[in-house]
Amino acid sequence: MSFAIGNRILCLPFNPPGVVSGRSVCMLGLNRQVRKLLDELGGLTPRDGLSADDMSLVEILPLGMLLDEATAADALAVRASGRRRAQLRLDSAVLWREVTRRSGEVRALSRAASAAEEALELSVAHSAVWARARCEQGFAALLGVELFGDPGLLDAAEGAFEDALAEARRGLVAPLAEIGLLVVSGRRNLATGDGQAARVAAARFAQPIATLKAMSRRIRIARMLSVEGHILRAQLLCEWGARLADAPLLRAAVRDTLSAASGLTPDFEPLTIARIGFVRASAQIAIGEVEEDAEICLAGVNLLDHVLSDLRLEHSPIDRAKGEFLRGRGRQVLGEISGDALSFMHAITCFEQVAKITEKREGLVLKAQAGALKALGLARVAEISGDVAVLNSAEKAFRSTLVNVSVARDPESWALLQLNLARLLLTRLGITRKDRGERAGARAALSSALDVLSERRLRGLGRSASKTLDLLEAAMQNQGDSKLTQS
Repeated sequence: MSFAIGNRILCLPFNPPGVVSGRSVCMLGLNRQVRKLLDELGGLTPRDGLSADDMSLVEILPLGMLLDEATAADALAVRASGRRRAQLRLDSAVLWREVTRRSGEVRALSRAASAAEEALELSVAHSAVWARARCEQGFAALLGVELFGDPGLLDAAEGAFEDALAEARRGLVAPLAEIGLLVVSGRRNLATGDGQAARVAAARFAQPIATLKAMSRRIRIARMLSVEGHILRAQLLCEWGARLADAPLLRAAVRDTLSAASGLTPDFEPLTIARIGFVRASAQIAIGEVEEDAEICLAGVNLLDHVLSDLRLEHSPIDRAKGEFLRGRGRQVLGEISGDALSFMHAITCFEQVAKITEKREGLVLKAQAGALKALGLARVAEISGDVAVLNSAEKAFRSTLVNVSVARDPESWALLQLNLARLLLTRLGITRKDRGERAGARAALSSALDVLSERRLRGLGRSASKTLDLLEAAMQNQGDSKLTQS
């Protein structure tokens, strides 16, 4: 299936949604929550369809019911006319983007993009609704980058945010577009920037976030949009810090998540709180990896255990999968620090859970990353146990995963796979003492990985590359010593 966001075409395979209808969830408990929320909001009465300014209501809906609301919003827009129809199509775009965020379904992102495009066509050119719709197109494109790994969508997002900012006169659009442009710039500079560039980029978020907070006194949704700004900044800091192996940047990400969570309640913002927890835990795990501190890493894993205990699969499958992925990543880092095979086994179980949740969702970056790290876990277990059969299974898993990982879309996962394939081959050579092409295969895999590391400055993978280089040099030295002995 292909669809357009701005001037960018995204082509991905599509399978029908694998989620069950919202009617199959426990409606009694959910209805109590809905009534409680409506009371908190001043006794509003339910109406036909939710609007973009009622996203607080969306937080508590499980995915099936959110899907129903998005479909109802489409139907409501069809019955409307004039300017109201443009606003309703914009509301529909927001809902479908949230469906995409939770489901990982490319068809939902297509519907979000289509709804935003129709809102543009129906609105008065360069009006407030037009600018908001253009901004929505930008965030849909960013979601496409996050979920499906198409870096070309950054161009579409940048164009959309620039158009929105140029037409923004007042209200939410200007700070939203500014945040969007900062995210685009931050992602682009990840491959070439240093720690100082990351700090400068993070500092630029302060003004639009403050603007949204000030607006929250008169515009209800502005509060949650300012929180989203905090989350986006924390995610960028975490990515920069992990890539550069920069613990101060990672600690800045942790601080940002604490600011983001201030004033939120689990009853009304459960997914936002979970997403904040994921970023904080990810930063803590990365700090533990950089500093080889098992205690900090374990704090991140324990936080994930707590968050996932409250996050049901039917509420948000993709958020659940992200949490399991991060928990597996944390267990794997603990295994690297301690050399404990059991930690790697726990990590493998988490990655298998990710594979199970994302089984029917093609094109997801998360799915490929989980496959790569599962293969790594198998390799580490094999190294510790010295079991050649497990090594063979791990090699098969590596090669199978490499077929589905694109160096263009996900260079980090691809480089990690190549590095650990080289390490696995050298480990097998060390166990069997027989070279059946292991040295040559390891050299080729390592060379490919180093090309990507050099091009994209993936410093966080540098330690793994250094270890693998040491293993290769040792293997070559052993080969030289063997030839001297024979002569």
